[in-house]
Amino acid sequence: MDFLKAKSALQDLVVRLHDAEKGYEKIYSATSNPILKKWMEKYGAERKEFRKQLEFEASKIGKDPEVHTSFLGDLHRMFIDIKLSVLDNSLPQIIDEIERGSTVLIEDYDKTLELNLNSGLRVLLQAQKQKISEQLTSLTNLRDELLAAS
Repeated sequence: MDFLKAKSALQDLVVRLHDAEKGYEKIYSATSNPILKKWMEKYGAERKEFRKQLEFEASKIGKDPEVHTSFLGDLHRMFIDIKLSVLDNSLPQIIDEIERGSTVLIEDYDKTLELNLNSGLRVLLQAQKQKISEQLTSLTNLRDELLAAS
């Protein structure tokens, strides 16, 4: 396993998961939609758990990762703020933004999984990625149902 590449990739995932966590918290506090609140609470807690698991894995192969948000994550949350205020909590448009962020997160997992990783870390990353993919599919199905009903 290339420890430097693995540490760097885990650091990137930790930051991206923290970005997601903060984005879900922001949507949770800004929306009055009970369905969206429930999803954001669940996903925010899960992203936090995923981040903590990866922080632990990173600490096993080197120093503890830095936990902070990224500039692009901050920018994405500002864009979500605008959509929340302009679109009056329009669920389909908010789900579009969640989809955008989740797609980037899944791509980051794919890049990390291309590295030469130990089998335990690989299994953890694959399980996390699978869960994120399943949730994204479920959330986009909800969006499509809402759009079809309107």
